[in-house]
Order: sequence, then C-alpha cells, then structure tokens
Amino acid sequence: MIETDETSLTIQRAFDAPRERVFRAFIEPKELKEWFAPAPGDVTTEVQTFAPEPNGERSIRFHTDDGWFGSNGAFEEVIENERIVYTDRWVNFPEAEVDSRVIVEFFDAKEGTEIVLTHEQLPDGDAVGGAGMGWENSLGNLAEVLVEP
Repeated sequence: MIETDETSLTIQRAFDAPRERVFRAFIEPKELKEWFAPAPGDVTTEVQTFAPEPNGERSIRFHTDDGWFGSNGAFEEVIENERIVYTDRWVNFPEAEVDSRVIVEFFDAKEGTEIVLTHEQLPDGDAVGGAGMGWENSLGNLAEVLVEP
C-alpha cells in the first residue's frame, strides 16, 4: 500500500521472511547491492560508504548504460530489527537534488515481516512519480532476493 501527500510517501509492504533477515537486507552492504536499484532494467548498485550507526555516512552509486546517479546521506538512528532513519540526497540526478529523510520500521507480521517506509521532504509531486516508482522497484527486488535460498 502506498500513501502520498505533496512532499512525502509511505509504503507498507509485507515480506515472507523473518524480521531479522529483512532488517539485515537494509543494513549490510553486500545484501543492499543485491536489491536496492531504484530504476528498472540493468542497474548495478555500488555501495561506496555505508556505516549503519548514528552519524554513519552512506554513499551509494547506481550505474546504468547511460551513466550513473547516486545517493548520499547519513544515518540518524539504527535500532536493530526495529527502525532505521537516514538522510538522503540524490547526486548527478538534477531533477531530484534535494535533502530528504527515510524512515524504515520493521514489524512482525502473520507470515513474516511488514515494513513501513516513509520518505519525507520530497520535491512537490515526486512522491507520486520518481520516488514511489523507485521504492516499488527496489522493494520488488527485495522480495525476490528474500525468497532465494
């Protein structure tokens, strides 16, 4: 389920995997590069800097046939298996160069884990367009990765 307003988007999504496993997919670089790709098609994710702890930096690059774009920021909060909060700023992506904030909360669900992901302070209209599409693509990839043995 996706909810949007003018500058934020909230996605609720269930995964058929334990909460610890889903949380790990968000905080381990090796795992993140397997699923975090905000564009469909051939996108290679490169985790440059990633320290999932308060004030820890994060820098990720996405390589496509047309070049690259990326995301920089810092972690504000990391509570194991419960909550991650980080700042985010797209780079080499002119139409979205804005500081934003991402909150991911993890909950036990009937058959696995539910996350509630909130992306705040998006440019007007981007919640419905680019950010929503990017998160849906990435979370779809994550669902596939989580079912792999």
